[in-house]
Parts: sequence; C-alpha cells; structure tokens
Amino acid sequence: MMNSSVMTRIVVMAHPLGHRHMDGVPAAKGMGTMMMTVWVWVMTIKSVPPISSLSSIKGHPAWHRVIFAPLALIFFSGMNLILIQWVLVRELTALLFGTELVILLVSAAYFAGISVGYRLSEPIRLNHLKPLAVFTLIVHLSLPIWFRLMVAGLAAVDAYSVAFVLLLLLTPFVISAFYSIFLPLLIKQQSGSLAELYGLELVGSICGVAILVLLGGLGLQTVYILYSAGVLAILASLRLKRTWLTFMTVVASLWLVVLPVLNTWSNTLWFVQLRNLPAGSKTVFSGYSAYQKVDVLETPSGKRYLYLDGLEHFGSYSGERLNVVMGQIPAALLQPQNTLVVGAGSMQMEALIAEHARYVTTVELDPMVAEVSQRYFTRYNHMDSLTNHRLTIDDAKHFLANTEAQYDLVATDVPAAFSIQTATLYSESFYQSIADHLTPQGVLAVGLTSTFAPDDLVSRRITASLLAVFDEVMVITAPSVGWSFAYASNDMPFDRTEVETALQARYEMGYVIYDTLAVQTVVGDAEPITLDSMDIVLRVSFDRIRSRFE
Repeated sequence: MMNSSVMTRIVVMAHPLGHRHMDGVPAAKGMGTMMMTVWVWVMTIKSVPPISSLSSIKGHPAWHRVIFAPLALIFFSGMNLILIQWVLVRELTALLFGTELVILLVSAAYFAGISVGYRLSEPIRLNHLKPLAVFTLIVHLSLPIWFRLMVAGLAAVDAYSVAFVLLLLLTPFVISAFYSIFLPLLIKQQSGSLAELYGLELVGSICGVAILVLLGGLGLQTVYILYSAGVLAILASLRLKRTWLTFMTVVASLWLVVLPVLNTWSNTLWFVQLRNLPAGSKTVFSGYSAYQKVDVLETPSGKRYLYLDGLEHFGSYSGERLNVVMGQIPAALLQPQNTLVVGAGSMQMEALIAEHARYVTTVELDPMVAEVSQRYFTRYNHMDSLTNHRLTIDDAKHFLANTEAQYDLVATDVPAAFSIQTATLYSESFYQSIADHLTPQGVLAVGLTSTFAPDDLVSRRITASLLAVFDEVMVITAPSVGWSFAYASNDMPFDRTEVETALQARYEMGYVIYDTLAVQTVVGDAEPITLDSMDIVLRVSFDRIRSRFE
C-alpha cells in the first residue's frame, strides 16, 4: 500500500474541479446508461476462466485473457480504497466535529483496517470472499446514512461519546479491511509477483485520486456509481453467478437513484439532533469540497446556517454579532480605503464593512464555500448587489506573498485552530505577512476563538503572536458573541473611548476592553504560535474531544 500519511493527504486534498451542482448530492444524468455499461464490462470480466486455473496454464496462449481477472481484483481494490476513504474522512470528521486529532484517529483506524485485511488473508480463500464483497457493497453504499443514524441515535440518549469510540473501532473492520485481503492472497496463489501486483494496486489508487479530482465535485452519487462498478468488477472476478451479479447491479442502481433523498434526510436528522435545530429544518445544500464537508441548513422560519465539517460558521445570533464586532466596528472607525477579509464564510462581514470602505477584497481558499455563500446567503451578504467587493480564490499566505496592495483594515474570519491548515493563520509569521501589507495606521482584526483570560491558553497564545508583531494590541470581550477579539496596529488610529462609543451604538453591552499594557499582563509568559510549534492544534483538538465525554 502507499505510505499512509501521503495517501491520507492526497485524498483529503483531492480538488473537485468542475463543481457546478449546488443542490447537494446530484441525481446523476444518464445513470441508467452508465450502469448498463458497467454491467456489460462486468460480464466481460465474468467470461474469463477462473482464477484457480492460473498456476496451471501460465504460458498458454490464453494467458493474457486469464490474467485479467486477478488484475481486475487488484486494480479495483486500489481504486475503491481511495474512493471509500474520501467518503469516510469527509463523513467522520463532520460527524465527530472534525479536528486535526480526529482526522489522525480516523486515518489511523483506516490504515489499521489494512493490517487487519493482511491478517485475514492467511485463513481466507478467494471463493470465500463473495459474500464478504456483497456485504461490503451494501455497507459502503449506505455508509453516510448509517453513520449519521448511529450518531444521532446515540446522541439522543446522551451517549455521543459511545458513537465517537464505536465509529473509530468499526472503521478498520468495515471500511478498509476487505480490499487489503487480495494482494497477499494473490501472491500466495502465485498470481503474480509482489512488485507486479503492488504496482497495479498503486495504479488503481492513482485512478481513484484522478476520479476524485475530476468528478468529486459532482457529488457523492457520481463517485458511488464508479465505486459500485469497482465492487461489481471484483464480484465478477470472484466468479459470482451471472444471475446474482445482474441482481446486484439492479439493486445498486436502484439504491443510487434514491440515495440523494436518503442522504438529505439523514443529513438533516443529524443536524437537528446534534445542533439543536428546530424540527422541520431542511438541508438546502450538502457537499464535499477539496478541504471539508460544507452544509447549508434552513429552519422553518427561513433562517439559514452554514456548517463546515459539522461546525457552525454562521446562523446563530452570536455569529452575526461576530461580524459586527470584528468587521463593522473597526470599519466604521477607520472608514478604510482598502480592506481585506481573509476567509469567506457567510460573507456578511464583507457587506457590513462595505458600508464604510471604498473597496473590499475577500480571499478564500475553498471555492465551494465561496460559491455557497454567494448563492445561499445573499439576504445577509448582498453579494448580488455589492459593487465594491472582489472575491479571490487563493491561499491567504500565497495571496499576501504575491500582492503589492496595502490595506487600511484586514480581518481574519477563519475557523478556530482545529487543524494545522487553520492554525497557521494564527501564527506570528502570518501576522507579520499581514503587517507588511498594512498602511502606517492600518489595523488587523482577529477573533481569539475563546474568552481572553489568564487561564485561557489558546487566546493568550494568539494574542502573544500579535504582540510579537504589533506595537499596540487592544482586546475586546463581547458577551453577545461569547469570546474575545483583538485589534492590532503599529499606530492605532482610534482609542478606547471611540471603541466604547461604537460598541454601545451597536447595542453591545457588558463588554470588557483591555489596552496594550493590560493585554501584555494577561498574556504573561504565553508563547507566540509559530510554524514549528503547532502543539496548539493538538491542545484545541483534545479539548474539543474531551468536551464530548463530559
């Protein structure tokens, strides 16, 4: 198998090029024709002589036809391992409120399953694998559905922590073990050398990655059509009777027709149960991007929520207040000529800033998030009518390294440091790259992701990163949001009194403001976040997981 860390990163980062379908899992056009084509070439595989005859006819003129069956086993095993890992990582990280530690645990469980498969290859024979292959097809095609139902059911009886453990324990046996049986088994049966078979499995894996890159953006159903074709090809190679193979093809086709409805239903059920949305809420959009699972839910009253990997990024009152404190207030005080917002989210912050700024630029890494925001949140962000806003799809670090623009205000509307990718956006080096693009009295607005206090290490370390770069840092704790924010500058253009006036004018009460000296006192000996000290990610991840067991 490929190196585990490399394979995990390839699948997680596979980019869904050509993404255009925005209603969740699409009903793939021409699926009947595609499945009929699948059935025809599966029958072609079925027509070759049995695998058990390989060792006795090697060298025979028909050898090139006979070898096709075991080669299909290895190739499609490699391909399907990649496709099912894509579904697994996306679903489990969302169901378990994805953090870097969760992704590591899920990946470890996945690759543990490969080791389990190697072990199972010792006592198992190829003709014993037919029922296991059928079971695998059933379980894998319904994976998102039963995953969500299990978690929602356990959460309903206050046993979410059981779901966390159970899913990680089930993963090795249910997801990846089956496909890792074939390589050692075929080597044992002298169906090819280790180098030949491993190389073919690697080619299958590369094909799986290519499918995700080219077709992943079309949704779960499209990927599952090709995944089903792979399992059916494996069943044909295992000499499953033609009638049973035809039956399985028909059943898989019917399932893929109803999958969009069941996928939407189970997705809504999970969010209603786990996120306490009101009964009658519905899934407006659900999709897998190159970086995360993106969901838009709508309540019966019409209010919309944005979730990234299961975590709320917009919808509640606190989310709207965040955009006011971190975006609208500094923009009102500065009246900036040029503003940069790092991270799209709902893009409501951009609309609030645009009321006071001449130009607003958003840089967002994930095109799906940007597209969802523009399509489903226009009542909040007015993107259909804003004339002074520009959207750029790029990595923020790359964008800053390749622009000469100077900004009066920069706001980093990014997720908490649940992963290394997002943690770098709270690092000293990233803040330095922003400082290099601020005007002399430019201001950086940052969410500290928790309440700034002497006993809160995360907010103190983020603030320490700011103090390492900027001469002045003001921290505001806003009760309406539930956490603190920082304004940083080398020459702060507004003072405490002006900030208080702006907060009160926007109905923020009970706030606490720390000036630079008070900020330094609270930060104390907390170290800045640097690229070689990403322990903050594990700490945040561990705290998130621990909270689920309390």
